[in-house]
Amino acid sequence: MTWYGSHFSYHGACDLVLVSNPEFASGKGLDIHVRTSHMLNGQYSFVSEAAIKIGNDVLEVAANGSHLVNGVANSEIPTRLGGFALNKRIEKVCRDNDGSKCYEATNFNVFLLDDDVIEIKVASGMVHVNVKGSDKNFHGSVGIMGTYPAEHHGKIARDGETFIRDADVFAQEWQVRINEPKLFNEARYPQFPQACIPSVHTSNIERRLNEENAARVAAEEACAHVEGQEWEFCVFDVMATGDYGMAATIYGN
Repeated sequence: MTWYGSHFSYHGACDLVLVSNPEFASGKGLDIHVRTSHMLNGQYSFVSEAAIKIGNDVLEVAANGSHLVNGVANSEIPTRLGGFALNKRIEKVCRDNDGSKCYEATNFNVFLLDDDVIEIKVASGMVHVNVKGSDKNFHGSVGIMGTYPAEHHGKIARDGETFIRDADVFAQEWQVRINEPKLFNEARYPQFPQACIPSVHTSNIERRLNEENAARVAAEEACAHVEGQEWEFCVFDVMATGDYGMAATIYGN
């Protein structure tokens, strides 16, 4: 989801610039990268790792819940990242009226000024990044979250002007380039100029998912608490993976 609330899906596999802001925190600079990996025989991709760099400090989180701070595996948290407080907590989310179905999520939170927060959540074997930001902290940001501020609220290319309608082209535009910081401790194919690995064509699968009425009804019930455009994303993700827990954890807020 972009800064202006536009939703889109991308199912290629590579390292992507989620947010880049060199002027963040009076010039300390902020970079958030996500690494997408394929699942279900290459039909879809998910965020398997995410990394945040503030100043000279880097937090990296993987889908198995492990983390690195400045290259040190599972280093002690709470600590500070670029001078900002970094906490970790494990939460249990329960659904159903009797609270009988519970799921676990691990949250890494970087607390910024003015109640802004960068959250990396690990649940259902996936990584989810949520940026709660204000104009004061994130003015001048670019990346696959969009350009902020922007006259055009859609998907903007690196030149800051060109509007890109196609989601795949837009995501590939923001593949991490050679001249950008490498936030992940280990490089993984592909690295630019090698192109992102595209997904397997899924039109038949999407049609099948839509035709499985019983499964869709169950997914809609699991996602009943989700509002707006994210509801359809939640339903599709639950049906594609068969993981009803992600409705409570990844889409829990």
